[in-house]
Amino acid sequence: MALFGRHREHGSTPDGTAAALERYEYVLATAQPDQQYAVHAEAFGRLTDAEREELRTRLAEAVAPSDAPIDARPETLARVATDAERAASGSLARILGPLLPTVAAVVVASPLAIALFPYDYGAVTGQWAEDAEDDGGFF
Repeated sequence: MALFGRHREHGSTPDGTAAALERYEYVLATAQPDQQYAVHAEAFGRLTDAEREELRTRLAEAVAPSDAPIDARPETLARVATDAERAASGSLARILGPLLPTVAAVVVASPLAIALFPYDYGAVTGQWAEDAEDDGGFF
């Protein structure tokens, strides 16, 4: 099951949010640590101060005390979030909690994340990954 399959199964998110969550899952699964750091630093920079403080608290509760973020700067939060995801795949989605849809939307809109997607990324059909697997009769 996909990390975010529970959202789609229960129909609790609009189609655009479900697509963003699916693409965010792809970024988490395929991006190199430096790429994950870069897209998260950008995404966390777009959060409000209160949201960054909430994220700082959530990260501090989820990681070892020695790894907890020392401040709520986007760069600091991105480093801790990237390390947490690399240590336990799928953990960042749980850590983000209610901030997940917001962060996912910003991450998947970043130029770096767009470069990571299969070639049908821009389609609104929701078939971006499946279509990338089928190259027709070319191969």
